[in-house]
Amino acid sequence: MTMSIGGDVKKPRLWSAEQLTAQFADQLKEVKFTDPFSSWQKKTGKGIPLLSVIKAAEPRLGKITKFHKDQMHYDMSFLVILEARDNFRVYFSLAELMPQLGSTEIYLVWDKEGEPLSGKEGPFRLATTNTKMPDREIYGISTITIVDGDRLADQLNAK
Repeated sequence: MTMSIGGDVKKPRLWSAEQLTAQFADQLKEVKFTDPFSSWQKKTGKGIPLLSVIKAAEPRLGKITKFHKDQMHYDMSFLVILEARDNFRVYFSLAELMPQLGSTEIYLVWDKEGEPLSGKEGPFRLATTNTKMPDREIYGISTITIVDGDRLADQLNAK
């Protein structure tokens, strides 16, 4: 199974777990997450930082806004929307995924206890560190959409 990434990016594409493992082998990590499918016990899975996949898609960050003559902090206006196969969605600002701004590490995970995610969980799920509530640990991720928040706000204000 695959997951797509698109939106306001230069390189939209589909990813499989095998492709992510190959391309980001140097960033692979075993991470712990709370598993709703086993009475909320802690489980371990293999994954990479979500930010790595987003960077590979190359969000269209290089524009000058009406608020800034330079490109300072333009990345803070981008939104990351993760959607599951059952249409459940979670949202992050791109800024909170960046290590210099956010204290929570967020991983895209594709296995649990050494086995590929399957059923409702697959093909991908999120695992977060340093968080008290796993509210955004979405599973069954099928789509990641990157949205330019400034452009979206301009569109909404034009109506």
